[in-house]
Amino acid sequence: MIFLKALFRFYINSSIHVALAVVALLVFTHQQFEISLDYALISFVFFGSVTGYNFVKYAPVAKLHHRSLTNQLRQIQIFSFCCFLGLGISAFFLDIKVLLVCGVLGLLTLLYAIPIYNKNLRETSVLKVFIIALIWATVSFLLPFLKENLSHFYQSNFWWLNYVERFIWILLLMIPFEIRDLRFDETYLKTLVSIIGVTKIKILSILVLTALATHKFLDNNYQNILIYIIIYSSFAGFILSSKKIQKPYFASFWVEALPIFWLFMWYLLSL
Repeated sequence: MIFLKALFRFYINSSIHVALAVVALLVFTHQQFEISLDYALISFVFFGSVTGYNFVKYAPVAKLHHRSLTNQLRQIQIFSFCCFLGLGISAFFLDIKVLLVCGVLGLLTLLYAIPIYNKNLRETSVLKVFIIALIWATVSFLLPFLKENLSHFYQSNFWWLNYVERFIWILLLMIPFEIRDLRFDETYLKTLVSIIGVTKIKILSILVLTALATHKFLDNNYQNILIYIIIYSSFAGFILSSKKIQKPYFASFWVEALPIFWLFMWYLLSL
């Protein structure tokens, strides 16, 4: 039991779980728009997510909120280095357009963690959540279309509507984390939650989530509607249940598992 607990902590703290969440959204995009799966891209996104998240969390310039991670830090560093090697290998199998976009996203990640003029993007008021949502949305939604070179897709207005929807969805997914981090954020760091307030941000999030769900319920496929009901109901429950003092792994496991659960439900009902 002790070993399983240690393994689970490593799974969460080494960013494997969050990387799988990003990959789940990426695969869902492939399935939703009937794009053939590219395992090199999936590997690249997984390794890149682990490397990027661990760099932000554990780089010397980052401020650690959870001191209990210190004993595992060496193991996580080794694991991150292995993922960085995997990132480099998988990059050789990708189109140059994908690599250029990922290079820009990688630069944003660096600026997010490394201070310039004694301040990084992470410490810029409100900007933090929008940067993360932009990176997630671009990686999980736009990269598959870049890879396939679907020019007809970009010539329509359809793509950016779906891209904005994915961006908003990820913003809402971060609300439980923002509420949790109120206890740890510096007083000068103005986040959406600290500016708007916990109660108001929950109400606003539910209203936006309802608007997204209403659009989805127009689908003629009843299996898809069932999936949307389950996912969006769970989503709303997570937002409403979020508190400053949360149970262990409420946000870092259960909330981040939502994209994985979404993909699982989609595959299950597609059998």
